[in-house]
Amino acid sequence: MRVCPQCGSVAKTDDRFCAGCGAALLAEGSSGSKDPLIGRTVGGSYVLQEIVGVGGMGRVYRAEQSTLGRTVAIKVIHPHLLGDDQTVARFYTEARASSRLNHPNSVSIIDFGRTDDGILYLAMEFLKGKDLAMVMHEEGPLPFSRTCDILVAVLNALEEAHANDIVHRDLKPENIILRRLASGGDLVKVVDFGLATIVGANSTSITRPGLVCGTPDYMAPEQGRGEQVDGRGDLYALGVVLFELLTDQLPFEAETPTKVVLRHINDPIPDPREVAPHRGIPDELAEVAIKALAKRREDRFQSARHMAEALKSGRASLANKASSIPCPACGTDNPVNMRFCGSCGNRLTGQFRAVTPSVSRRPPRTSFHPHVPSERPIVGRGAELIRIESISDKIGEGVTWVRIEGEPGVGKSRLLKEAGDRLAERGLLVVGSAPHPLGAPVPYIAIRQLVGRLLDVDEGEIARLSQDELVFSDPLVRAGLRELAQPQGLAGFAGQSRAAAVAQALSAVTDVALARNGAERAVLMVDDLGRCDGLSSQVLLALATTSRSPILLLTADGQRNPGSHADLTLELHGLSLEEAQRFLTGERDPSGPPPTRLPGRRLLPLYLEQIRALGAETATDESMPPRLADAVSLRFDRLNVQARRVLQTLAVFGGRAPVAELSQVVQRGDFEGAEELVNTGLVREFDGFYEIAHPFIAELVEAFIPAEARKELHRRVQAAITERGAPIEVRAEHAYRSGEPMRTLMTLERVGDDGLGRGDTRAGVLAYRRALELARREMLESGDTVMDTAILTFSRKLGSALARAGDLAGADGVVREVLDLTGPFSSARARMYVVLGQIAAMRNRHRDAMRSFGQALEIVAGEDDAVEHDVQMALGRARREDGDPAGAANAFRRAIELLDDKPRQNLVAAGATLELAEVLLAAGEPDRARAEAERVPILATDAPALVAHATALLARLAEIAGEPDEARRLYGLAMEMAANAGDARGVRTWADALALL
Repeated sequence: MRVCPQCGSVAKTDDRFCAGCGAALLAEGSSGSKDPLIGRTVGGSYVLQEIVGVGGMGRVYRAEQSTLGRTVAIKVIHPHLLGDDQTVARFYTEARASSRLNHPNSVSIIDFGRTDDGILYLAMEFLKGKDLAMVMHEEGPLPFSRTCDILVAVLNALEEAHANDIVHRDLKPENIILRRLASGGDLVKVVDFGLATIVGANSTSITRPGLVCGTPDYMAPEQGRGEQVDGRGDLYALGVVLFELLTDQLPFEAETPTKVVLRHINDPIPDPREVAPHRGIPDELAEVAIKALAKRREDRFQSARHMAEALKSGRASLANKASSIPCPACGTDNPVNMRFCGSCGNRLTGQFRAVTPSVSRRPPRTSFHPHVPSERPIVGRGAELIRIESISDKIGEGVTWVRIEGEPGVGKSRLLKEAGDRLAERGLLVVGSAPHPLGAPVPYIAIRQLVGRLLDVDEGEIARLSQDELVFSDPLVRAGLRELAQPQGLAGFAGQSRAAAVAQALSAVTDVALARNGAERAVLMVDDLGRCDGLSSQVLLALATTSRSPILLLTADGQRNPGSHADLTLELHGLSLEEAQRFLTGERDPSGPPPTRLPGRRLLPLYLEQIRALGAETATDESMPPRLADAVSLRFDRLNVQARRVLQTLAVFGGRAPVAELSQVVQRGDFEGAEELVNTGLVREFDGFYEIAHPFIAELVEAFIPAEARKELHRRVQAAITERGAPIEVRAEHAYRSGEPMRTLMTLERVGDDGLGRGDTRAGVLAYRRALELARREMLESGDTVMDTAILTFSRKLGSALARAGDLAGADGVVREVLDLTGPFSSARARMYVVLGQIAAMRNRHRDAMRSFGQALEIVAGEDDAVEHDVQMALGRARREDGDPAGAANAFRRAIELLDDKPRQNLVAAGATLELAEVLLAAGEPDRARAEAERVPILATDAPALVAHATALLARLAEIAGEPDEARRLYGLAMEMAANAGDARGVRTWADALALL
């Protein structure tokens, strides 16, 4: 047997050409027989590992989602079908329709899209199990009770689909996947909504009137006639499946598919009791099958729920039915699912009428599927705790920073909590903080939490504290508190933060809290620092390098960060098998010094919690899922529908939400599932909040939600948090995940601009990168040319942000990738040249920088004042760095001229004037420098930091002129203005200058 490399069709061993597409077939074992997609990454994180199935529409691969470490299935459309617009439309219809389904009995479509080279893919949960056709083939006729249970589960899935106006249109045993559970029941999944159509949505329907799609053996009469099909067509197909399960054969069979369809349309409905009288089919089940197979849809069950109720009623009556059938030859009783007599070997199905097998039947196939925390004992962390306690005893003047690193689930948060509890018992003042649950870059989020908890006030009180001169006499501290309350950055210096002033405020607040609590040392803990905003990280760095307060700073992060300037890094690893066994049994670590750790298998504590919840008694229990994501998935599969939906909604909130707000978003009737979640330990309830037991579990649960259902949940959560005035960064996070392109692009642009404006390059890079990704995806899927402008804008902004973050290679690549998409004489191209010139200047490539700036000027000189101003400013700064103050002065003068008669640009003009004054002084023109510096206060009425810098420049001029008293006065004035503005660096610089006078 061979697989066609073009279309994926299966061919015979001796075939030379594919019957499906005509492509030449490779010989078995040839070097070219390996699937070219194996090993490739699609969708950014799905690594294709092996092919597990081939169908008429595409191939299915087992893949790993590298970001979460879980197994998924990836369906890739056949390359030879990509030129067929209807097939491509059908692919997207399948993706959008299926990924709206969010039911335990529907396969979850978690993602879909198109790669840059045009490959269409669909990511879904990986199913382990067998399809119903295979089960019927291997196990024979199934017990009636099991038949009812399986079909009720299918009907539950169809009820949700039909409620969403989604019709399956190709329901058959091959599309019903079963996985036998330890309890004896079946986990049922309905798959392959490839022929689904959204009822009434003509713009998305791809099934034309008169076009017959589906499998003839299970096709409703109206479907065979090419008429519009609704949910009752699915119930007809399920009636065929029920008939087949009851009788072990189809109701209508013939030599050709066309004849099968005609029999469905014209032939009377056979009575399953007459077809298989020996099985003793209960009247209730036979009547369900007959009603489901009615020729007129009006005569069938009118909803999946009605058919499910009929099956449940039929199942309830089975207790009084015979559980065996007699052999027609010898009379021996045999189980109802036997095909041959266990005594004489006679065929029990011999009473069936002879039929010709339908050519439309496919051989059974096998499908696939893989499958969170309680209060954890602290095990295997004795050495780390001893180290932290030892360091805390030695804290003197200044900050000692201990950083805890390790992969998700290794126990960083648990170690922080245990260390904090122990240090608090020793009399230290301990407070902690964490990022926003969604990881949204809310400015200073971790620092605001620390300040609020140190002073035991609501975060909303910080603005009031910034005005309390009795408690906080230092104006720089008050400016830092104002920045915390209303983040703006350093006005007049775009891209410069006031993080150092905030660090001063945090140090002062710590001193006040120590005095109020009678403690001598403080412990500040920040969990998951890598997911916090960049400004919080800047504050901690400034605190560690400038504060003299007795502080132990404990931070946890998931990755090594050499730039953290930590005094000590503790890297956590998984537990040994011995430690893991103690973890599972709840035993404490043995007393005495921790043993030397030997190499060997290591297990994550979070994984151990999952298998403990699943019933594992030993760390080596082979019945347990081998990986964390699979264990969480199995726990998730055990939840009822209501609990699943509550958990999914909570995950979309980020893993933590107020009870009142969560109940507002969860669908009516589902909120009662919250109690089950608390009882299972997946969720904790405290202080009016629900919280998923671990952030990584929240991340996994959200990833389990079908794509369109996930987007809809984010839209509902976004509406709720917008109503209460959530920060724009949080709204942007939900907007991005909801997939609404235009509104999301605008929100992300604002988040990026605001973040960069206040000095948070991390927030700017994240926002622009996401906006660019969204614009590209929308362009691929819709072809909307409006996205061209968005792609250019966000490529430029991302390049500039990456350059400011120090990633010059990444910045250069992003900009050059789209440079050729700009018009040769467009302002967009000129702006790209400006960014490329800035990158070259940062790399000390003076000639390349000048060339780029020159190319930009050729395009916009005299044509676009705004862009030319940006070019001149960038040119002036490059010349200043290159030691050409005279050339820089000329560029700055031209930039200022371009802002004449534009009063709204006074602040920009003030900044340019200050830079001009500085280069004039460097060029040996003190008089002109003084004249320009004196203009700054007139222009910068709303930017005291700019005025402070201009005043300091005048002080330098006075110092040069031999006027020390005037210089002292001006330096003092500059320090005062800088402190009020929150310019900590300016305060330090001019204090040093004053000390030297």
